[in-house]
Amino acid sequence: MSVIATPFTNTEIQTEVGFTHVFAQEQIRQRLSDSLSVLPIVQLVGDVAGSGSDVVRISNIGGIGYNQAMATLGSENATITASAMDLGYSEVTVAMYGLAYEETYKAAILAREPSVLIDNLVNTIPDSWLRQLRDLVCTSFTSFATTVGSSTLALSMDDYLDLVADYREALGSKSPAVVLAPKQYSQLLESARSEPAMNASMGDFSNAQRFDETQTIANAFGLGADIHLSDSVDDTLSVYSGGAFSPGGIGFAVGGTGGLVTASPATSILIPEFGLVVEDIQGNTGTRRVEARAFFGVNAGSTDVYTFRKIQSASNT
Repeated sequence: MSVIATPFTNTEIQTEVGFTHVFAQEQIRQRLSDSLSVLPIVQLVGDVAGSGSDVVRISNIGGIGYNQAMATLGSENATITASAMDLGYSEVTVAMYGLAYEETYKAAILAREPSVLIDNLVNTIPDSWLRQLRDLVCTSFTSFATTVGSSTLALSMDDYLDLVADYREALGSKSPAVVLAPKQYSQLLESARSEPAMNASMGDFSNAQRFDETQTIANAFGLGADIHLSDSVDDTLSVYSGGAFSPGGIGFAVGGTGGLVTASPATSILIPEFGLVVEDIQGNTGTRRVEARAFFGVNAGSTDVYTFRKIQSASNT
């Protein structure tokens, strides 16, 4: 027992019966993060649930229609030779991914910050699914066969103009979705500073160079394509590998979980469109565990249908 002298000071009382810190009555603040959602620029290509296979195949056909001319006949009763056609496909394979959180009963009883408790962490699992999707999409850029830019130089406006020209010259291509590392976009802006057209207009200069909170730059430099910024862009060996692809050129497939019956249906969450199941598991060691399992995959489509470009630059410039 301690004697608290008069006057009763906060210092003495806190030492004996209180806390030495005050927590504001608000939710914990999330740290700065990459919040780019790639759902607007990739498309769902299929659901393998109940199919017996974990692969979705997307067929494409060529050598017909606009690309097939008609033969000149030598006479009015000439025999017409039947034409061939090209048939191809691309595939998306559904894989499995997992994430778990675990807390002790004691932590749940004593914690004063509600945002760190497992019930609130569960609400962030769909964001983690989006993060995994974004990582897979950006990883797919490294497999694109044709490259714009250089692995040893900074990205330049000349590189970006070459990219736009590639899509202009690929007749039938739509305006591409362009995904760059933030540093790659800064490299572009540095290069744009010396462009004569931009130097002639302070308005154009400020529109390009000003800071914008969004991670999507619509109609970047007035050239038609939108640039999306993401930390998920691969930077192996100090080389950024961003990418550009026709809308719908990268797709994802899921194993829809709508028909799944878990061991504890009452404490499970099913999100069929994400191929996601979240289970609440009570342990026998004074712990509670939440497990999330996702069934989905990502792949680029056929180059016969879509136009793809890997956008490279040195990350140490």
